[in-house]
Amino acid sequence: MSAEYPLKDIRLQQLHDSGFNVANFLCFPPHTLSGREEELRVFLKKHGRISCRHFHDDEKTHFKCPVLYDQTDIDVILKFCLEHNQTFYTLCNEAITLDDSICAGNILVLNEQTYFIEYFHGPGTPRDIESKGSDELKTFNRTIGQPAEGVPPSEAVLKMAYEARKFNPYPIGKRQDNIICWGWRWGWLHYQLQANQFLLKENERLINCNQALERQLEELRNRFENFRSQARQKRLAKYQRG
Repeated sequence: MSAEYPLKDIRLQQLHDSGFNVANFLCFPPHTLSGREEELRVFLKKHGRISCRHFHDDEKTHFKCPVLYDQTDIDVILKFCLEHNQTFYTLCNEAITLDDSICAGNILVLNEQTYFIEYFHGPGTPRDIESKGSDELKTFNRTIGQPAEGVPPSEAVLKMAYEARKFNPYPIGKRQDNIICWGWRWGWLHYQLQANQFLLKENERLINCNQALERQLEELRNRFENFRSQARQKRLAKYQRG
């Protein structure tokens, strides 16, 4: 990763350092968790419940990696994390009580003047956006100085979008606030955009395969017609001799 687009754990720390509230976390680069298991034990003891995520330094290819939510059993946690730490970065964060979530979603910032928000009401994480139907998914976009479009989210989310202000029903995260910023990524690495890109490539591959099969079928048809024509000519020659 470049300094312009650092690794996920560094991006989370940048958000924390900039005043955003992120879930408390630990990160282990590939092949480094073995021998440091005690750090995970202490982290689990501190929070009681943790979620275990993984990421790759090539997010263009590995845009969705193994994840295990809301765990309390250290044996399950270590087995899962040690296995995937052979390939991925392991990032464990305090588990957030999703049943208490009012809404979740993504804020995509185009520039200082324009932003776009996609969200849904109810429990869940931003990852759940891709599983929501059109009746559940809400969108809102605004360019400063122009009328807003879409269904506006809560005032707290709007403040987070352009002022990063917060409200406090009960404290969670490293800054003990009630809005969690799950991370940041380039807009074109958004899960659904990546999934769409994959589907477009897969569709192109299937079209090419279909065209190849059609060419093979046409070749078989031509060969069959040639065989049938040759057989007909042989029968005619036989009748003429007879």
